[in-house]
Order: sequence, then C-alpha cells, then structure tokens
Amino acid sequence: MIFLWIITALLIFTIVVLIHELGHFSTARFFWVKVEEFWLWIPPRIKTIFKDKKWTNYTINWLPLWGFVRLKWENLANLKEKKDKDALINKPYYQQAIIILAWVIMNFLLASLIFSFLFYIWVKPIWINNQIKTNLNVKLIPTYKEALQNKILIKSPWILVEPIKNSIAQKSWLKSWDIILEVNNKKLNSPKELINIFSKNKNKTVFLKVKRKNKIIILKIKLDKNWKMWAYIWDNIKINKNFEYKYDLINSIKYWFLETYNQSLLTIEWLKILAKKIFAPKNNKERQEAIKSMSWPIWIVDFIANSISNWIIFLLIITAIISINLWVFNLLPIPALDWWRFIFILINSILIAIFWKKIIWENIENFIHLIFFLLLIALSILIWYNDITKIISK
Repeated sequence: MIFLWIITALLIFTIVVLIHELGHFSTARFFWVKVEEFWLWIPPRIKTIFKDKKWTNYTINWLPLWGFVRLKWENLANLKEKKDKDALINKPYYQQAIIILAWVIMNFLLASLIFSFLFYIWVKPIWINNQIKTNLNVKLIPTYKEALQNKILIKSPWILVEPIKNSIAQKSWLKSWDIILEVNNKKLNSPKELINIFSKNKNKTVFLKVKRKNKIIILKIKLDKNWKMWAYIWDNIKINKNFEYKYDLINSIKYWFLETYNQSLLTIEWLKILAKKIFAPKNNKERQEAIKSMSWPIWIVDFIANSISNWIIFLLIITAIISINLWVFNLLPIPALDWWRFIFILINSILIAIFWKKIIWENIENFIHLIFFLLLIALSILIWYNDITKIISK
C-alpha cells in the first residue's frame, strides 16, 4: 500500500508541475517564442517522446523532480541566436515578463478551481494544524482552537492518558487510552486541572477515577517528589464526522479565494519558521531538526494516514495545496526561480529605458541561474531523501 501512495504522490506532483510549466509554454507560443524543449522531471534523459510541428522536443527524464520549459536563447550555447525573432531575448520586456510569470495564473487557477468545486459540493478539513502558530482562518487545515470553535473537533470533559513505559503511571495500572474522570473526587475538564492537583500533592497518594472501555475503576498513584506520574495527557476530543463545509455558488467562490490566499500566507509563515531555524537556530539540534523536517511532496504518504477527510477529497485538496506551495516557492528571490528572473527583466527594462544599459548581461545571468538551479536540484534530492527515509523507518 505504501508504494501505491508514493506513486500517487509522484503523480500529483507531476500534474502540478506540468500545469505550472504549461503556463510558460502556452504564453511563449502565444508570443511566438520558440519552445525548444518541454521536459518532465530532471535529466539524465530517458527518451524523447516526440517532436511537434514547431520543433519542440517533449522528453522524459529519470529523476522525478520538477520539470522545465526551455525557450530559445535560454542556454549559453544559443548566444549566437540572439538576433532571431523567435528568441525570448528579442521580445518586448512586457512579453518576457508575462511568459516568466505565467505560472502564477496556472497555479492560482488550479488551486481556485479545486477549492471552489469542493466548497460547492461539500468538503471536510484534512488536518488540524498544531505545529504552526497562526491567526489565519484556514478552513481546510484549521488550528486546534479554530477546530474546537467550529465544532470540527468535539471536546468532552475528562482527559486521555498514555503512560510512559516503566513509569509510575504504568506501574499503577494506568493503560493507553484510559480516560481519567476524577482526581480525589474532583472532576476534570482539562489537562491543566490535573497538573494543578498533582502539583499540590508531592510525595502523596492520589486516587483516580478512570473509565476503561465501558468500565469504571479506581486507581491510586503514589506521586514522587516532582509530583510526576510520567504519562502523556491530552484533552478528551473526538472528530465530528458529520461536519462539512458546503456553500452556494457565490460563497463557494468567496471562500476559494480566501482559502487560496490564507493557504499562501500559511506557506510563507512555514518558510519563515524553517529559515529561522536553519540560518539562526537557538542551537545546532534545532537546525538539524529543521533540516529533517523539510518534507515535500512525498510527505503526503504519511499525511494521508492521519487525514480526517475522505481520501479522494484529500487528494484534491493536497493537489491544490502543492500548487499553492509551488506558487509561493517560486516567489522567493532566488536565482533560477521565476520571480528572480522577473525582477531581472523589470530592472533591465528600466535601466535600458533610462541609461541604455543592463544590470547584468545575459551570459552571466544564465550562468548564475545554472548554478542555483543545480543547488535547487540538490536540495530537492535531500528533501525527497528525508521523505523516503521517514516512510521506510515507519
């Protein structure tokens, strides 16, 4: 089953990348820029699938990462062609900018169409966000607080417990998924209440009223000097299986826009947290944990196992989220990414209009893009390695 989900993850990512690159491809064709190659995944090449009437090669490669549309005059070997009318470099700057930024429309359209469709028919959240602190109202990955407020999660009195192996709790016959109802005849509503009672009973024996399956039992625990019983405790919550979002046509359009917007901001927040932990960590351990946490896109294999939504709905939602992630990622000011190339085009157009000079010549710019492109490929391989090792270890 795990291999099926890995293949599914690769398929989803490939579809999103193809749609992303289709934006560049279609706008280049529209402005009569020659597309020399449309390749899927990363070389070395497996084979050329076919060549169309406009001499574009469609190829497939070995490493299932990314994709690329190679336009005329995008590599250093084609510098002699800089006078050709179908070369990107000879097109007006506004056309170059549109071709480079066309992915924005494609990724936005893909995510928005999926969200609007799902909000119109019906959709459930796929996950509860308990890792990124945010005030964003993200409907499909709500925070724990939002999930409680919207009745996605139903909180009941009492608390759940998971004893640590060989702990005081386990030796006192507490078992996994026991529900603690009372401590010393005091009813519990939250883990905080249990902690407060325990903190006042150092080196004392406390009596727990516990529900185990359908039985009520009384257990006594002798706390240590640190008033610990050494067990994980959490709120007694369950998923509201009847919860769903379903809107009329107008509101479904409204909420797909808000969801796309908020998902984009959530991705940016995640990237900020990750960058801070990698480049300005509190300690070396935090940096190592941040690097290991980089997971995309095979992480959905693990993600789906804990999804609270229907698996088909999950796959649609995750496709939209990956499309948004790809959109946001390409907005990073990193050479080889589309936003950086757009910035170069914008600056060059302004400088040429005023001073008749460019900020940097094309051969140097292409060399910089090549170096960073190779670095991004290396990073992608590292992330995929993290994903696969996590899955295998589980």
